[in-house]
Amino acid sequence: MRALDSALIVALGLAAASPALAASGGPGATSAFPSHEAINSKATGPTIEDPFEKVNRGLYSFNKGLDRAVMRPLAMTYRRGLPKTVRTGVRNGLDNLDEPNTLMNDVLQGRFKDGGVTAARFVVNSTIGVAGLFDVAGAKMNLPIHYSDFGQTLGRYGVGPGPYVYVPVFGPSDVRDGLGRVVDSFTGILNIHDLHATTAARLGLAAVDGLDTRAEYDEPLKELNRVATDPYATVRAFYVQSRADKVSGGHKSVQDLPDFDAPPAGAAGPAQGSTPPSSGATPH
Repeated sequence: MRALDSALIVALGLAAASPALAASGGPGATSAFPSHEAINSKATGPTIEDPFEKVNRGLYSFNKGLDRAVMRPLAMTYRRGLPKTVRTGVRNGLDNLDEPNTLMNDVLQGRFKDGGVTAARFVVNSTIGVAGLFDVAGAKMNLPIHYSDFGQTLGRYGVGPGPYVYVPVFGPSDVRDGLGRVVDSFTGILNIHDLHATTAARLGLAAVDGLDTRAEYDEPLKELNRVATDPYATVRAFYVQSRADKVSGGHKSVQDLPDFDAPPAGAAGPAQGSTPPSSGATPH
C-alpha cells in the first residue's frame, strides 16, 4: 500500500472502497488499468489459484455494498470539503511518511538505485518540502515516487503468491501478500517508539489516507464496474498483474494510469458501448 500503515488503512475501508487499487499494493507501482478488451478477456496476464472463489465472490459483494453505503459517501464529502491544493499537500505528506518503509524494502530486494532515489526523496521532501507537504524531489529534481512493500520483497526471493483470497474489508490478497501486509503494518515510521505516535493519531492518518485515495479514483472505479463483464474477475486479474509487475521491478505510478474508456491499442475506434473518455484515477 502507499499508506504509512497498510493494515490500519485497509481496516478502515480503503480496500473495501477500491479493491483493485489496494490489491496492487497500493495506488503506487501498479500496472495500467486494463482496456475494454483486456477487462473482458479471460486469457490475459498471469493467473493465480482461486480455490475459494465462491466465498471470495460473496465477500467481494459485501465489500462493494460497504463502499456504496459508507466509504464512497464519506470520500465524496472529503473531496467537496477540501480544496485540491490542500488534498495534494495531505497526499504528499502521507506519501513521505511511507518512504522509509519503501527504502527498507528497496534495500532488502537489492534494488539500490531505487533505494537511493527513495532516500533522496525523503531527505529533500522532509526538509525543503516542509515535512513532505510539497513534493520538491519529484517536481524539481525529477525523482519520481515509487512504492515497495514486504510482499514484493518476498516475491523477489521466489516466494510464490499462493491461493487468491478476498478478505472481508481488507479486500484482495494472497497468502504471500497477506503476510507482507502484516509485516508492513509493524515497519511504518510511526511505529518507531521514540516518535510517540498514538494509536488515535495513526488511525486518523489512516482514515484520511483511505478517504483521499477513494475520492481520487472514484471515476475509474465507477468505469471499471460499468464496463467489466465480470467485475470480480477483473479485480482479480488486475491484482495478479499488478503484483507480478511489482515483483518484477515495475514502478508505474497511478498518476500514469489511463482512462478505462481509452480504446485498446490498434483499435479502429472506441469499444462497443463505450463513452467519451472520463478523467480520473488511491489507495487502503
